Amino acid sequence: MLNKQQIKKALLEYLNSGTEHCDDPEKRHKILIINWFGFVGFFITILLGLNAYFEDNGQLAFALLTSSLLFFLSLQYHWLFLKKYRFKTSSNLIQVSLLCLMLYLVYSGGANNTGPLWIFLVPPVMMFFGGLKGGTINTLLFIVCYCIIMFYPDDQLLQAQYTYEFKTRVLYSLITLTFLSGYYEHSRFQSYLHITQLSQKFELQARRDHLTNIPNRRAMMEQLNYEYARVIRNKTDMSILLVDIDFFKQVNDQYGHEYGDKVLVKLAQLFLQTLRQQDMISRWGGEEFLILLPYTHFNDAYEVAEKIRKSIKETKLKFNDIELKITVSIGVGQADIQQSIDAAINQADVNLYQAKDNGRDCVWPKGSTNSVL
Repeated sequence: MLNKQQIKKALLEYLNSGTEHCDDPEKRHKILIINWFGFVGFFITILLGLNAYFEDNGQLAFALLTSSLLFFLSLQYHWLFLKKYRFKTSSNLIQVSLLCLMLYLVYSGGANNTGPLWIFLVPPVMMFFGGLKGGTINTLLFIVCYCIIMFYPDDQLLQAQYTYEFKTRVLYSLITLTFLSGYYEHSRFQSYLHITQLSQKFELQARRDHLTNIPNRRAMMEQLNYEYARVIRNKTDMSILLVDIDFFKQVNDQYGHEYGDKVLVKLAQLFLQTLRQQDMISRWGGEEFLILLPYTHFNDAYEVAEKIRKSIKETKLKFNDIELKITVSIGVGQADIQQSIDAAINQADVNLYQAKDNGRDCVWPKGSTNSVL
């Protein structure tokens, strides 16, 4: 026999079904509400429908049981199309079911003329599922239908009997609730947009170096893994360059860290101007930069590295009255189906130290001079 924990777990899994197909928090939230509303709507309408049936109110029983079936179908829709989950169809089905049921309750009076009291569900439900614009349109259409049914001459469109005061009080209350629901939906959506923008801003900041405004180590590792997956899939080449500024400590010691920061920013701009469109650069740490060269053979990577080295050497960096020529040492590494990303980075690191041992301002190892970019 199932215990309370097992029942609770099964119920939560049932009501969260479909949310795993969406990465957008807003869509997941809507799917959850659709499941909850469909679940609650199904049980309420089926219980009221059965009650109306046993009280010999066949017309009301039919309307309620039909609505319960539609609410049930709204829950089943994403199971029938699990690979192509479309929660909007379930949302539309719920809205149509609710509107039709509410209009019927206005027309028939429901049980003891209490049917119109249920119509206050319309504004909040329409606003949530349809948004401010769609919800407002659907609610206004419902209000128009309500007025036609309620205020048609001689109550010819009504099965139930209501006083004029009751009709107008319900209408005023419905309009007031529509404005309040619209304001709430507008505020909720604006808060969602603000939180989303902040999240995107923080995510961007977390992936970029705050000084040079180029991708940081985290962003580069994600791109390296992405490109390496293509290397394995397409059996292509991919190279990396590990670049270190020569004697950068002396720059900081002689001119100060503020000047050193300006050198890093300027070099990052030079890298971006020199690299090809498909390449990516990141600040790897301190005065080191790592450059990703997709679809690039080892020898071609040497040519790219030489182009970068010469461009930096030929550029004079001038800040205020200080002018300085900077050189870099570059180590080349290659990743392929035999050599992983980590192995390629280690290879580039070893080659970088070899370039420094060979006098700096050079690329190691030397590549073929006949390579074509």
